[in-house]
Amino acid sequence: MGALSAIPYIGPAIDFATSRYGLPVVVAGGIVLAYEGVPIGPLRYIPYAGPALASLVDGRVDREYAAGQLAERLLWQEQQRKALAQLAAKAEMKQKEIDAAAQAYVDQQNTDAVRIADLERAIRDQKDEDLGPQDHDNTAGACKPRSGIPARLSIGIDAVGR
Repeated sequence: MGALSAIPYIGPAIDFATSRYGLPVVVAGGIVLAYEGVPIGPLRYIPYAGPALASLVDGRVDREYAAGQLAERLLWQEQQRKALAQLAAKAEMKQKEIDAAAQAYVDQQNTDAVRIADLERAIRDQKDEDLGPQDHDNTAGACKPRSGIPARLSIGIDAVGR
């Protein structure tokens, strides 16, 4: 003990720490230091050195706080993944509906094209029947008015949209 007492600042500190009042203060200070750690402030944000220093001087409270932050971050990321998966499923379902509607439209267009071709052929056949053999020498016969489109063809054309 004599060698430590020779150092001017350490000697009185050790004497106080081993005294009747100093021992409870040192024990309480040790407990607070273990739980709270050494406050290093903005030093913990220095790249590479800050996290290493923080792991040495952080107390139990800081470690539990960091563990809670990590748990919350992981929970939030999992919820984000689930939400993105739901959005992707909804988008895929809507895209399937759009594709089905587009296919139905194309099928209807193909069906309409066949119906239109049949109706146009029927109109040509009807016109050919209406024209028949003409007498080019008879001008009165050449000016004879043509008959209109039959009602069944007109209704068929209207159903197709032309």
